[in-house]
Amino acid sequence: MDIAVLGDVHSNHVALQAVIDYCMGKGITNYILLGDFVADGPNPRKTMELIYVLKQYFTCYIVRGNREDFLLNYRKSGESGWYKGSASGSLLYTYEQLTDKDFNFFESLPIYGIYNPRKLPGFEYCHGSPTGVSEVLFAEKRSLKRVMNKCKTDMLLHAHTHVQESFSYRDRKAVNPGSLGLPRNSRQFTEFAILHGSASGFDEELVQIKYDRHELLKEFTKSGMSEYAPAWAAIQMHTIRTGIDLSEAILLQAMRLCEEERGMVRWPDIPEKYWAEALKNNYIDLSGKDIPRKNQN
Repeated sequence: MDIAVLGDVHSNHVALQAVIDYCMGKGITNYILLGDFVADGPNPRKTMELIYVLKQYFTCYIVRGNREDFLLNYRKSGESGWYKGSASGSLLYTYEQLTDKDFNFFESLPIYGIYNPRKLPGFEYCHGSPTGVSEVLFAEKRSLKRVMNKCKTDMLLHAHTHVQESFSYRDRKAVNPGSLGLPRNSRQFTEFAILHGSASGFDEELVQIKYDRHELLKEFTKSGMSEYAPAWAAIQMHTIRTGIDLSEAILLQAMRLCEEERGMVRWPDIPEKYWAEALKNNYIDLSGKDIPRKNQN
């Protein structure tokens, strides 16, 4: 029995289609989806349509991620506080693309699941951790060891960090399939995992495959997302181009620049000029390409 484990799609429907095609070629009919299906990428509708088709024709076990929580909370709060601009424009763009069907689907999803098949050892699955969608769990860190000690099974599947890895601790294993949509690897290949089941349990295979990144990059402009969040879209395009994620570093720089000039800063009230300056400081242009650095000699 093989199970494909997909995490952190982030509206990358091009990579999602490539992964589905790969899995169908392997005869895989069981899927675990670990949340963060949308946001940060263009055309979330295409991504959701693929997920609904997957859910209709195959066996899927699905949990929601922190991006789904952001969108649900924005809806519940009366749709206030998000604006066009790099601070919250990507979330606003995504929100406006989604339908009642999508929000009802997100609302129906748990944040944690446990799989106990007959004649096979089971496993647990979540986005951040079994108790929180935004908890960050890295291999070797005490937070992950603490969570693993509390697990009911010998394997935990988790996502959120965009780092593909497998970690063993006290006869238990934690597997992060990596990010399907915004992978952090030098080849810029999309990432996921396949669990191979046998009577003795599940063995993980960490997979990276090539997909058409150029098709996705064109959609940032055509879809209108770059207009909603210019610098933030450029950061995501840069990650897709290079496998290097500078989103947190640039966010912190933009906030610092804002605070230095205005005396205070509070997300999402960060004017675009600070984002533009932070982007330039990291040698990235608005198409997500590296700006050549002047020779220091």
